[in-house]
Amino acid sequence: MPCNADSPVAIRAAVSLVLGGLLMLSAPALHAETWLLRGTIGSYPVVLELNTYDDRMDGTYFYERYRQDIPLRGESTEEGYRLSSPRYDDDKDKADYFVLSRNGDSFSGSFRHGKGRMLPVELTLVAPGNVPELRPDIPFERPLSDYERLRLANIRLVPGKEETTGNGYRIRWVSEPLSGVSMFHVVDGYPKAAMVRINRIIDRDFYTNVSQHFSCPDGNGGSGDEGTGVTSLYLNERLVSYAVSSSWGCYGSAHPDFGTRGTTIDATTGRELALEDVYRPGSDGRPVPDPGESSRYRNDVFAPAVAELFQGLYPARMKDGDCDYSDPSVWAFPAWYMTDNGLYLGAYFARAARACDSPDWSVVPYKVLERNNPALF
Repeated sequence: MPCNADSPVAIRAAVSLVLGGLLMLSAPALHAETWLLRGTIGSYPVVLELNTYDDRMDGTYFYERYRQDIPLRGESTEEGYRLSSPRYDDDKDKADYFVLSRNGDSFSGSFRHGKGRMLPVELTLVAPGNVPELRPDIPFERPLSDYERLRLANIRLVPGKEETTGNGYRIRWVSEPLSGVSMFHVVDGYPKAAMVRINRIIDRDFYTNVSQHFSCPDGNGGSGDEGTGVTSLYLNERLVSYAVSSSWGCYGSAHPDFGTRGTTIDATTGRELALEDVYRPGSDGRPVPDPGESSRYRNDVFAPAVAELFQGLYPARMKDGDCDYSDPSVWAFPAWYMTDNGLYLGAYFARAARACDSPDWSVVPYKVLERNNPALF
């Protein structure tokens, strides 16, 4: 889904960057490296990713059994490296502490959790590119880092119930038990080759949601992801469309947030569709040629046309207290997905008015879609 820099999707994608620079000075570093380390704390397998800035360090680590990121911050000294969990700066009896020394690609030292017992630490640098891809067949929107690949490696997917949708298509639910994140697979109703491609896109979103759960720490060893799940599901002979909604409050971010992302797939080919493939008011049927033109089109053509359409369809809804849905800018980069009633478009407001996001009524009816895009509808 195209999104501006302030959208919920972009905000959540930036959480790891916020944590990566947690409380670090803004002055440019003379020397910076990122280390990926794998080894053990006592008998517990762990993975660390550390960003080093001369004598300062920050990053995250996780226990392979639990996969949940835990923030770290520290410094290098003549004796080695000292790291602790910044969440407990004012309560050091609860903090995690690492003291490490380096010998070539190996790191050794000790770990202590608050007042707990000291455990030995043995870690080894993982060379870039040495971690196998998670699923080479999945079209991830960006390549997964080696750290993300290790966090998702060998995750357990638990099959759940099968059910038949209202239009007669068969799906099976699947969940990841540590995060509680669930998704579905399409198992019947479409050509087999198309279902393989459809499920690859669904799995992309599934793994992305699981990774986001584990990469959002609450600062106490748990996740700040307060809930992620499928909130809308629509299947017919031409389209597979669903929405995933999340709310989160990650340690190191300024405030809790929430967002919805929709995905729509051409069921006959297994190709993911852009909003312009589904609904293009004012475009005269011509494709939007490139990302730069797409942004201009969304702001100058699409958003005003949607505001005008909704003003005609839902005049009593366009002003609701402080929520001004007649402002075209709130429709430029909406969350979108198909429903039984038509194309849902979720308005997006700046933070001060985020309570106005995603009203429940903002649907482009099928009769409008049929006139605008008869080849699809």
